[in-house]
Amino acid sequence: MPLDQAVRERIDGIVGSDRVVLFMKGTPAMPQCGFSATTTSILSTLVPEYTTFNVLEDPEVREGIKSYSDWPTIPQLYVEGEFMGGCDIVRQMFNSGELHDALGLEPPDRTPPEIHVSDAAASLIGDALSEQPGLAVHLRIDASWQHGFSLGRVEGHEISAESNGVTVYMDVGTAPRARGLSVDLEESLTGVTLKVDNPNVPSTT
Repeated sequence: MPLDQAVRERIDGIVGSDRVVLFMKGTPAMPQCGFSATTTSILSTLVPEYTTFNVLEDPEVREGIKSYSDWPTIPQLYVEGEFMGGCDIVRQMFNSGELHDALGLEPPDRTPPEIHVSDAAASLIGDALSEQPGLAVHLRIDASWQHGFSLGRVEGHEISAESNGVTVYMDVGTAPRARGLSVDLEESLTGVTLKVDNPNVPSTT
């Protein structure tokens, strides 16, 4: 369906309103979908300010932007008026350094961090991986220092760190935050879980 000219002109104005513009669901403070949350988290580590447009508040733009970019999903990122892609592409560009280049920034440091995985943690992770062939351990540490482990396929653009026979994959934002990190086990009311000791976490005192 052809994009209405009036809607196209509105979107032209939004795209041209700033150097970096993100069409998303919700706001950076309150994203309304995980993909929008991931994309804003990446952008916030690279640029201090950028413009977002909450498509949930404007159905006309929400549908129009899909025709405008010929891209079926949201979020959508524009840099200098050029469409970069959605969440998955932004993640890949972030890890490869392409996004840094598009934003005029220095290439990211891809030095693998030194980490330590205890024998107990390595055993638990090994058991989990044996039940999920083809998957690997991924670690994400966001700008708020929230740590999250998950199992997923290796995409090839991650940074990897190895300890005690366990390889942990992470993005370029997580890697410097993981330097010196230790992983062990702890018991809780819900069972045994991974415990992270990260010396880089800022003191709250």
